[in-house]
Amino acid sequence: MDEAQLQTPREVITGIVEKVLKPKGSSSIALDDNLRDAGLSSLELVNVMLAVEDAFDLTFPAEKLTPDNFRCISAIESLVVGLV
Repeated sequence: MDEAQLQTPREVITGIVEKVLKPKGSSSIALDDNLRDAGLSSLELVNVMLAVEDAFDLTFPAEKLTPDNFRCISAIESLVVGLV
């Protein structure tokens, strides 16, 4: 059983985002904090997206790859829950 199956989607996504933010000196982020404002670059957001796909063994449909769907942890969580 992998890590994603032992945690809620919110916990898994939060962990991924915090792992990316940690080298920037910030490791805590609220569910509705804007990830770009928190310091994530476009490339880092793509890395978050790929890590989330890997953690949940899914592929985001092209039409779901919008800035709004990856604006914050809660938006990513809604997207994932809608796909699994």
